[in-house]
Amino acid sequence: MKKIGIIKEFDKLGRIVIPKDLRERFGLFREVEIVATEDGVLIKNPEYKLVKVENTEKGDL
Repeated sequence: MKKIGIIKEFDKLGRIVIPKDLRERFGLFREVEIVATEDGVLIKNPEYKLVKVENTEKGDL
């Protein structure tokens, strides 16, 4: 895979924008997982699946 390097600035609220072509290339659509590593920050797809919970009463969670 070809390496891609982009320099982005933080906005006034401390956010960065992931360019659309990178989001599409790596399948980042609704949410991302941000992981701190020794080498830097890793942005990837979350490693969890949503599960439907049925028949829960208020306060059972």
